[in-house]
Amino acid sequence: MDPATAIVTIPAWNPWPLAFPAMVLTVGIVLLIDGGQRGADRVREAGYVAFVFAALTGLAMTWTLSGIWDTQQRAAVFAELGYESPTFEGSLGISGGELQPLSFTAVRDGERVRGVLRHLGGDEWEIREIQR
Repeated sequence: MDPATAIVTIPAWNPWPLAFPAMVLTVGIVLLIDGGQRGADRVREAGYVAFVFAALTGLAMTWTLSGIWDTQQRAAVFAELGYESPTFEGSLGISGGELQPLSFTAVRDGERVRGVLRHLGGDEWEIREIQR
């Protein structure tokens, strides 16, 4: 397959690490309810802290881990096709119900190339060099 135009599979991020903040969030809710019913201020306050901590941690993990995963998977696919030092510009914004194309620059066969990474649906992406 010619790397100048290729259809590749880039797996989506699996959010399994969010199970840990979800467990802490559940414990926080249980402590809030239990502390409120028994009139135990310290237990209720511990529930508040656990709830807020878990919510903020879950949001931060979603933001950072998904971005790290996506970048690493894209770089691995590009390396398999012979591209070196790929950099991606733009973000995976949604417009018109579709992911917007990402532009990239990389080195292939000793030459700097530019191109576009376009989502085709599911885990399928098209890599198309614009200029070589």
